[in-house]
Amino acid sequence: MSRASRVAMLAVFALVYVASGPVTVVAGQGDVPAMSGVWKLNVEASTNPNGPPARSPAHGQRGGGDGDAAGGNLGKEELTRFNAMKKMFFDAPPMMGLQATPTDFKMLLDPVKKLGYAHKTDNKKQTVATATGPADFKVRWDGQKLRREVDTPETLHVIEEYALTPDGKQLIVTVKADSRMVFNVQDGDIRRVYDRQQP
Repeated sequence: MSRASRVAMLAVFALVYVASGPVTVVAGQGDVPAMSGVWKLNVEASTNPNGPPARSPAHGQRGGGDGDAAGGNLGKEELTRFNAMKKMFFDAPPMMGLQATPTDFKMLLDPVKKLGYAHKTDNKKQTVATATGPADFKVRWDGQKLRREVDTPETLHVIEEYALTPDGKQLIVTVKADSRMVFNVQDGDIRRVYDRQQP
């Protein structure tokens, strides 16, 4: 991406962020980390930001036939959707616009395509339409971390955690994925480091 493109994207993120209004803290709910703002991926400081090197997944029923993986093996179409969803969560957004309050967490990932998410942080299941199909999200504050948990109909289970460094200049995002029906979903850590951008 050229410098001009990066500047233009940052300007769009900043406008959207400013237009969304100031972050307010609801009385009685306590403060949350100052994650609101525009963040740019620092590839050099990250570990496997787009997922660890691929291994051939072996799909099948886990647990030796104890019935905990209803439906048996994933079919071809299910596995295609599974891999598309996995790619979506494993591909690190190069930039993110975030707005975090005690009750809400909003993410803008692509201002041109208007790709983003808006979640309540009450840890209640929210079914959301994504670019690759529906998924169930649960989002909550866990102390100073924000935890976003995702389950798909194809049994992909993803946990993302968002945390600020002590100086507030970087955002650390960790991703863990597994499945009750697909083996070797993730073989290695995913740790993304984002630098705070000034509007």
